[in-house]
Amino acid sequence: MSKKSSPRFRFVFAAALLVLLALLVPALREGDQRLYLLAAGVTGAMLLCMIIPARLFSLDRLILSIALYLGAVGIISLATSNPDAALMQLLRCSAGVVALIIGAMVIRIISPSMLTAGISSFLGLLLLAGSLLVRDLPFPFTEAALILMVISFSSLLSCYGGAAALLPGIIGTVLLLLQGMTVEASVLALTVLLLLWAADGKIGLVLAALAVFAAIFFGAAYFGYLPAFIPGEEHALSLSTLVSSGLFGSETVTDLQNSALPASSLVYLLSENYGLVFTGLTLFLYLPLILRGTSVAGSARTRFHAVLALGCVLIFSLRIPAGLLAAFGVLPLPLNPLPLLTDSLPDLAAQMLTLGLLCGISSVNETNLAEDAHLAMLAK
Repeated sequence: MSKKSSPRFRFVFAAALLVLLALLVPALREGDQRLYLLAAGVTGAMLLCMIIPARLFSLDRLILSIALYLGAVGIISLATSNPDAALMQLLRCSAGVVALIIGAMVIRIISPSMLTAGISSFLGLLLLAGSLLVRDLPFPFTEAALILMVISFSSLLSCYGGAAALLPGIIGTVLLLLQGMTVEASVLALTVLLLLWAADGKIGLVLAALAVFAAIFFGAAYFGYLPAFIPGEEHALSLSTLVSSGLFGSETVTDLQNSALPASSLVYLLSENYGLVFTGLTLFLYLPLILRGTSVAGSARTRFHAVLALGCVLIFSLRIPAGLLAAFGVLPLPLNPLPLLTDSLPDLAAQMLTLGLLCGISSVNETNLAEDAHLAMLAK
């Protein structure tokens, strides 16, 4: 084991031990065989993924370890109250790990071209239009559509410039607003604007794009496509209630499993069962995950990889403040699950795929550095 990777291995071993204790203590207390199965399965899967797939597919160990831990946290939040649901969440996380590996492999295949841009734009807009036309779709594919939009934007920006890259993002934003998905539309619009500003740098084009998106949102509000959602006591949890339930173990949040908070129930259940301090430290792990993704984007050699990595970071991270502010009733927005803390298989798989793309770009960066070192050694 190299000296560089040892802190990351220590982190995953500590995280696996923490997950083991979090599942083993209620298993010993209640004598539930399902909890014993979860304790062995989740801990073993975390260690196994850090040993075999991480080496086999050259995955970024920091991104992978934090993703595995956050996925495990979603499992332990359900374990005490509903072991069967926790077992299902374990299966969802397993599928998410497969999606992460696929993302790391795909990044070595795709390249900036009209074909990449055309396929990703078509599939992304098709998923958004399908959700608009078929209202009773059993599974949401919005997360997958957003990452396809980022791939399309990165390819078009690398090949044809910022003006051409704007079109799929504008159409995608309109389709999202027509479905009343204000948060998703805002995430896509902000991602496109920030990527355009960071990668293109033409202030005139950025201001023009800002004016177009502002007109789209104003038109959506004028024609009534923005939902007039005002969170009340039945939709949001006050900070004082969360603190009291997390620190003092009150029964105030017990009924959240049957309330109108399915999107954020994992976070609330985690706070209720394991305390506010543990929940806060867990959510704090989003910060090093975002910083590592930003570092991967900054180290990329090609414009396509740099824009794609930064887009993945933005798509992933912009949902975090929106979800937290909406959960506490600060913003008049519908509640949305935090990344990786969701019981929706399509969303979890798409988020893991996003992290897989970052892992793939990180692997390409390390390969480039190794080739540079080899060439420098030959030049001596």
